[in-house]
Amino acid sequence: MITYNIYMDEAAADGLNGDTDLEVSFRVVSGEEDADNPEENAVIVGLDMVDLMNLRDAIQFALDDFNMMAFEAVVLGAGGVVEETEDQA
Repeated sequence: MITYNIYMDEAAADGLNGDTDLEVSFRVVSGEEDADNPEENAVIVGLDMVDLMNLRDAIQFALDDFNMMAFEAVVLGAGGVVEETEDQA
């Protein structure tokens, strides 16, 4: 069974206000091709394809949930503004 390792690479990026921000990217590397000492450097070691799909689904669910909360906040906020405008008219 092929397994995969996930790495988190960090790189400094200049921010808009002159501060240094940290930019993070993730790499997925096949265990067969991995030469980066995964036991020491990888964030997650030894995932099979099903594990990767489950991880993807969990992340997608969290993103969808966050986006829905943000959307509801905007809609509810806009709804309150619309009602105030109608009352004033």
